[in-house]
Amino acid sequence: MERIALHNNRGVSLIEVLISLLILMVVSLATMRMALVGMSTNLQNSMRDEAVNVVELRMNELRNKKFDLISLGTVTETDISRTFRGASVPYKPKLKVDQVGADTSTKQITMSVDWTYKGTNYTHSATTIVRKQ
Repeated sequence: MERIALHNNRGVSLIEVLISLLILMVVSLATMRMALVGMSTNLQNSMRDEAVNVVELRMNELRNKKFDLISLGTVTETDISRTFRGASVPYKPKLKVDQVGADTSTKQITMSVDWTYKGTNYTHSATTIVRKQ
């Protein structure tokens, strides 16, 4: 049996180039989508970290305050604005102070911070107990 070998010296056809470009485009789009999701998640985590910092800072201020100066009730404090990648994000802190049971020498402080990212509302809160000394 004799084999016939065809030799084609014309190079790559236009169809082959278009198919390879299509494959390259699909792979590139998937890679870009992963990069965008990663950047969005990174920004969301930075916003959450800043909310934790805001709550921690305010809680430390309240812990260092004299017990009698911490008044009972719920207070919505002034907004705190932080900038991430050129965009300003307003954090809305809320302070709630309750008396623990019938004991007037103990107060429970709850500090929460609300913010919005891509139309979704997020909240971070922390609670501590302070006692009269």
